[in-house]
Amino acid sequence: MLQKTKYTLLGIFLAALGLWGLAVTIPNSFSSGEVLSAAKMNENFQALKAAVDQLESKVAAHEEKLSAVGPGQKALASQAGAMGRALVRWNGSTLSVDMDWSFSSSGGNISATRDGTGQYTVVFENLTDGNLPYGTVVASTRDDTGVRCESWSLKNEGAWKPDVRILVECRNASGTLTDATFRLLYVR
Repeated sequence: MLQKTKYTLLGIFLAALGLWGLAVTIPNSFSSGEVLSAAKMNENFQALKAAVDQLESKVAAHEEKLSAVGPGQKALASQAGAMGRALVRWNGSTLSVDMDWSFSSSGGNISATRDGTGQYTVVFENLTDGNLPYGTVVASTRDDTGVRCESWSLKNEGAWKPDVRILVECRNASGTLTDATFRLLYVR
């Protein structure tokens, strides 16, 4: 599987480079009827080997960038990227994270706590392991009766690293804090 991936990436890389990427200077050329010497043939093979080694190092560099995505994880745009999604359910008395609909690109735990009526803290553990700050978070409700949920604070640096902490508030149509099921998405 790894070998197939390697050659697939090599093919994509060569196609992206165009044919000029295949240009290799061969030091010796031979014509029909000429006597071949082992030294000249070895020079030609050495030039080809150097070109292949250079291409393999470029492929290895691309594979290194792609290796940030572990088993069972979704692909992200880069190693620096991070994504978390949570569906937080409120059933009238308890709060829980529905792990069937939640995801963390770090593979870390996702937890949610109720801080008060309509006020919640959601934590994605180890999501900013590289200590890269910032990101964007969006929260929404699954309620169609006028309840709105929004994220109003995002922390993922300083004392919170490598975790991402998101504070969410949910309000009814008149603006009063109210408990609700909500979902949120964090992307960096």
